[in-house]
Amino acid sequence: MTTGHDGTGVEPAAGPTGDSPRRVASRAAIYTAGSAAPALASLVVIPLITRLLSQREYDVVALGTVVVQVGVILVALGMGAAITREYILGEAGARGARGLVVQSSLISVLIAGLALALGPVWGPALLGRPWDAALALAVVASLGGGIVIVIQAYLRGAERPVPFVLLAAGGTLVGPAVGLVIVLLGQRTGTAYLAALAAGYVLSALAGVWVTLRSGPRDTSWAGLRRALRLGAPTVPHQIAIYVAIAGLVVVADRLLDAGGTANIVLTLGAGATVLTGALNNAWAPLIYKEPPATRHARLTSTTRVILRVVGALVAAVCLAAPLLVQIASPPTYDHEAMVPAVVLASFSAVASVYYLASSHLILVRGRTGVLSVSTPAAVGLGIVAAVLAAPVWGLVAIGASYAVMYVLLALFTTVAQAVLVDRPWRPPLAPVTLVVVLACAAAAILLPTTTGWWTVLRAAVALLAAAVLLAPLRTALRR
Repeated sequence: MTTGHDGTGVEPAAGPTGDSPRRVASRAAIYTAGSAAPALASLVVIPLITRLLSQREYDVVALGTVVVQVGVILVALGMGAAITREYILGEAGARGARGLVVQSSLISVLIAGLALALGPVWGPALLGRPWDAALALAVVASLGGGIVIVIQAYLRGAERPVPFVLLAAGGTLVGPAVGLVIVLLGQRTGTAYLAALAAGYVLSALAGVWVTLRSGPRDTSWAGLRRALRLGAPTVPHQIAIYVAIAGLVVVADRLLDAGGTANIVLTLGAGATVLTGALNNAWAPLIYKEPPATRHARLTSTTRVILRVVGALVAAVCLAAPLLVQIASPPTYDHEAMVPAVVLASFSAVASVYYLASSHLILVRGRTGVLSVSTPAAVGLGIVAAVLAAPVWGLVAIGASYAVMYVLLALFTTVAQAVLVDRPWRPPLAPVTLVVVLACAAAAILLPTTTGWWTVLRAAVALLAAAVLLAPLRTALRR
């Protein structure tokens, strides 16, 4: 065992699952690339689409995007978590997981069909605008995206990261790119762009269904579907609360500080590191599910330490790059001096998210996801209350800090929940060196001048030093 600077070992050897750290790291790298590519693509597409479309037409795209993001969660009904768990821990295994993909896809079609039929009712009531083709296309995109989510859950359990990423690219990368081309060719309407987005998601869903059906026989049963719904449905409020976290804080900033747009930039940059934790989780969760109960806690502890180091290195980089990031993301008319500390504080959410995900693995293994339907909305709600109370005094800093508070509370609530629900409570590992390095980089980011030039070089040097301190102990493990 290689001893890390945290005072604990970084487990290099393959565990009972037979997964070596190198194999797990390679899968995680593919998932990370697949998650980062659409985000990077959006940085290119959004500035272009806002310039090519009129403000009125871009409002159509923005509203449609919100419908897609929420609709995907509702259409999928939380079945993703249930399908991955069924593949690894369920009685029917892979056959049962494939059966659940088919069943949940049919349920998604029914939900989307109902949403389309009732569109003229809920569209004006919830969105304040008449039901039209753009909103209908957003619902169709939600259907495709929801089916893609459940298929990805099956692929995650099967440890097939390449098709997982390719399916994600269809809706989140290819669809927007085609939409941009259509707009460039002269169809400068939000409806045309959303049509391409919907086509990308639907084609990805059809390809995913084809991959699933060709993967082997299926085992479908009402009992299996009921078990999956009992496990998955409670995660819907959890997922919606995660989505609402940033939106709620943007509304607070808009109402109290008249800085909704600035807050959106701050939170988008600060939350960027959580994209990495979500990507790593695609490889992490199956590893923990597969681990025998006798060694599951030990495996969870060792992998948590490793992921904390990786995420800590990224958070340190985001903190030190914050002055440059806000200058790239916003014109000089924005208050960059106020934005930098807000980005730094918001980025701490990624560290807390590692602890939240670690405890949630045990909750999912136990099959007691109902607690997430309460804990996550509670954490987000308390974070928004904190922002309302602190924003008038601390401004944007309070907005960034409140986002981190949400994840700290979420980590605390899920840790307490797993301690109550599982037979043998898991004790999250401390990572003093990781925390000290991240805090030092955050302090440097706030205290150093935000000007470019040599100060940027100094920040880059500090970020590289932080990465070396945090990641060097992992090299031996990854050689195995």
